Amino acid sequence: MEFDEKKFQSFMKSIVNPIIDKMNEAVKDDLKTSRKEFDDRLKKSRKEFEKIIKELSKQIGWIGDSNGDYAEEFFLNSLNKSMKIGEMKFEFIDNNCRRHIKSKNIMCEYDIILTNSDSIVVVEIKYRLTREYVSDFYHKKLKKFRELFPLYKNFKLFGAVASFSDYDKARQLSQEYGLFVLGRSGEQIELINDNAREYN
Repeated sequence: MEFDEKKFQSFMKSIVNPIIDKMNEAVKDDLKTSRKEFDDRLKKSRKEFEKIIKELSKQIGWIGDSNGDYAEEFFLNSLNKSMKIGEMKFEFIDNNCRRHIKSKNIMCEYDIILTNSDSIVVVEIKYRLTREYVSDFYHKKLKKFRELFPLYKNFKLFGAVASFSDYDKARQLSQEYGLFVLGRSGEQIELINDNAREYN
């Protein structure tokens, strides 16, 4: 009997091709499984990483809040004892004064308000003062004050910033705006700028 190569190749294809197809499917399934396992591990790692970052952010935020609370307590206690800034003396001191006018959608909170018979000083306290804080206080918070507290509309209004340190010459900007600038020297308030202008 003569060997028929074409028939042999056809016979081999009919046996080998299904085996190769099955092997390819098996490899694809393995790859899918491996890919799924890899994706699952990656998702899990990402979730764990995000959890760590979230916790770290909380911790950093807590440190920032803690420093801010410490600065507020220091300046509140010091001003409460002296009841003065430079030559200006005060009869009343209030802290954390929040006011909201719902009809006008205006809301603001002020760290310290010092008043006497004709003048008022609004004090913004930061652990570390930045130019952004100064600008926000001067252009937004002080601007809203008379509207939020109409009781003081005829008082002379002054602004003050108080901090343990500053960044990017924020205290210099405060002086240019005509704000009182308070710092800390040991356990005492340091008056860095006494040359404050009435806010209009």
